[in-house]
Amino acid sequence: MSVCPFFISSKMIEYSIKNTAKRMLKLMKKLTILCDADDTIINLLSRWLAEVNQMYGKTVCKEDIQSWDITKAYPGLTADEVLNPLYRADFWDTVTPIKGSGYYLERLIKDGHNLSIVTASNLETSGAKTAKLLKLFPFLGREQIIFTQNKQAVPGDVLIDDGVHNLIGGNYRKLLFHQPGNAAFREGEHGITRVYSWKEIYERIKNLAA
Repeated sequence: MSVCPFFISSKMIEYSIKNTAKRMLKLMKKLTILCDADDTIINLLSRWLAEVNQMYGKTVCKEDIQSWDITKAYPGLTADEVLNPLYRADFWDTVTPIKGSGYYLERLIKDGHNLSIVTASNLETSGAKTAKLLKLFPFLGREQIIFTQNKQAVPGDVLIDDGVHNLIGGNYRKLLFHQPGNAAFREGEHGITRVYSWKEIYERIKNLAA
């Protein structure tokens, strides 16, 4: 009985592609990737502004934010009034993932990289924030979430963050996730690369690991 040569050829091509992909993964450097949470993998700012706007009858939108200090967008409100939502556990249950973040974070882990979420938080709501992160990104383990006010002290090869103060001075490759609050920052003067999507982040890290 003859065997269809096209069938054999297709199987051989499929086998070759799979083996090539496996070899490439083995050859890739395994990086320690540090990744911010707020407004890098979860939409904090939009929910925060919506909450403050509802509480005090304001109309501030994300594009109005020009600096890291959100209180400047709310003249007439005290810092405590503006920051209030962040200190409520129920608020954290309203945040949503940034487009593509879950898909590409999981791909980075599958590629063999060591991933940690490094984020600042107050003690009162760190538990609620952790629970929400684990719910949104079920492939993460609790041990992969690090709370710190000093990200420069955490060893890693890459940091992805929307806060320029977390990138400057760090001994890692620096990827600045674009947000309105950092739009005016001149990242090129500080050896920082601005990124605009999680697909771009994944491709840049893949190139670093090649």
